[in-house]
Amino acid sequence: MAKGMTHRGSTFRSSEQTPQIFLQKQQGWGRSSALKTRQQLKWAVYICAILFCLQALLESVDAKPVLASSLGFCKKVPVLKGAPLHCCLPSPKRKPIRFRSPRIPRTLTGRLILRERKPAHVLQRDPKYVRKYNLAYARMKALPDTDPRSFLNQWRVHCSFCNEAFKQRKTPGPLGPETGVPLQVHYSWTFLPWHRMYLYYHERILASLINDPTFALPFWNWDNQLDQDAAMIPAMFLSNFSVPNAALFDEFRNSNHFPPKILHLGYNSKLEAEGKQNLTNQQIRYENLCVMYNQVVTKISARDFLGGPYVVGTDNSAATVNASAGEVPGESGGMENAHNVAHEWTGLINDPNHPDNEDMGNFIYAARDPIFYSHHSNVDRLWDVWKTIPDKVTKSGSRKRMDYTSRDFLDSEFTFYDENQDMVIVKVRDSLDSSKLGYKFTDVSKSDKMWINYEPLPPHQSPKKSNSSDYPAAAPSGYNYIGTDPVSFRLDRRAPTKEIARQRGVKNVDQLQENVVLEKVKIPHSEYARFDVFINYPAANRQTHLYMSEYVGTFTHLPSGMVDMSKSVSESSSKSEKFRIVTIRYCVNAALRRLGITDYNTDIIVTIVSKGARNSSPKTGFTFTNLKQDFQ
Repeated sequence: MAKGMTHRGSTFRSSEQTPQIFLQKQQGWGRSSALKTRQQLKWAVYICAILFCLQALLESVDAKPVLASSLGFCKKVPVLKGAPLHCCLPSPKRKPIRFRSPRIPRTLTGRLILRERKPAHVLQRDPKYVRKYNLAYARMKALPDTDPRSFLNQWRVHCSFCNEAFKQRKTPGPLGPETGVPLQVHYSWTFLPWHRMYLYYHERILASLINDPTFALPFWNWDNQLDQDAAMIPAMFLSNFSVPNAALFDEFRNSNHFPPKILHLGYNSKLEAEGKQNLTNQQIRYENLCVMYNQVVTKISARDFLGGPYVVGTDNSAATVNASAGEVPGESGGMENAHNVAHEWTGLINDPNHPDNEDMGNFIYAARDPIFYSHHSNVDRLWDVWKTIPDKVTKSGSRKRMDYTSRDFLDSEFTFYDENQDMVIVKVRDSLDSSKLGYKFTDVSKSDKMWINYEPLPPHQSPKKSNSSDYPAAAPSGYNYIGTDPVSFRLDRRAPTKEIARQRGVKNVDQLQENVVLEKVKIPHSEYARFDVFINYPAANRQTHLYMSEYVGTFTHLPSGMVDMSKSVSESSSKSEKFRIVTIRYCVNAALRRLGITDYNTDIIVTIVSKGARNSSPKTGFTFTNLKQDFQ
């Protein structure tokens, strides 16, 4: 330091330029000020340390995100027909890496240049794209089985994570100790984030195989009721297409549903097998609009749209769920239920030679069909759309649709293989913004608005006005039966409290969403199931149209193979006795308003219409433990 200079903090002064008496006073003030500042800093550090420790303590106690990996334990997946399937993935050649957001190019004005996923029914008219798309899959299918990028291993990713081949982990990282609890990414809040990242890497692998970083998957725009061919199976996935497309073809699809048939979101295979599913295309489109309205628009809370919480120890395989011991069942969101119908409709069904309903109709086989990835691209798009829909559901009309903010959700962790054959550790928080992943979707808001703004038909005029007191409440014993015939129950309602609003994280009770909840429904693991629910319309049956005010939603369960019998909670050793336990939510705000029910003291009649099993009626039906009102 130069002679005659003093240092106080970051200030330098010359004694030759400052009167000595002023310098002394300044030094005194500086010492006093510095001392005061140091004391304040000490207190600030002390307080922050306390808060940090408290936060860390709370998080260590409460935060139990599901942690998963495709390393370590991996069992074969049993199926109804044939030998158990090997869905395990090869080990990585290098040390697993943590996810890093991709570098996204920008224009000269700073705008992000995003890959664009476009509608399949539009892209199939572009021969250049179809050739490129087909080439990418041809090259993926030509890769050896030892390569994690191969089509076989891409199928295995879904087969294993979605069919309990792996076990949950106790600590972060791909080799953390196992909990012993099977892993299942369906029936919970992990469904949408996991599938988004699965498609993200699948798309990047395809792009790298044709050396085209701009390549993007198409989306099968099956919710589109505006464009005539949007909801049909896209022609570019079928044989005899005008452009070579052998790599996009899959032989295990339901030929009865090929174009010009349009996907029916109210579809029931049992009625179809009986020759009773005879709707016109116009009726199908009306039902599709109403299903989308009830499965997406009315679902304003994260729980109702994304699904229920899934934390370490939760067993969504239901092979070991013991409901009587209080274990938490799986809980699908509205989007997963809507997506299930497209799976079932596309796969082989009502075919005795294919009891597993392969390919698309069963979680085990679904990813063997290239259309699976186009289907899920649309599911991924609808997650983005859901967040933009205004609140026309709650009484206040001011609630914003948001993803979960819980650490249990955000820090759930999975592994995927990338285009470089590296295993990447991904958290749910990495998946929440598709633009940060480098892609976007073509705007089809004109068709979206048809179901977003859909208005069901006026309330049905029942031949005889029903009184809720004429129907029993759900049995307090916990054994309530759903058979092949519709069943109706009285539901006692109550007004929500401020405490419930506080617990749900909303400002007031007018922002709450009212639900009808079927708790712990027992469904045979290998069976297809569908429950349509109606409010104050006990005359509803299997052939009742869904485009009516009393309809409030649908639950669908796809068969997903047979789990390990040694771990099954069963009443007998019979295969038909293996089951899954799920909780089902139906959102009723909008329906109650249409029906003129504004008083919480008004009880309602809840009618459950079971659409039955795939090939025959269930021998024993389904049971659930409780029917209740809830708020989200």
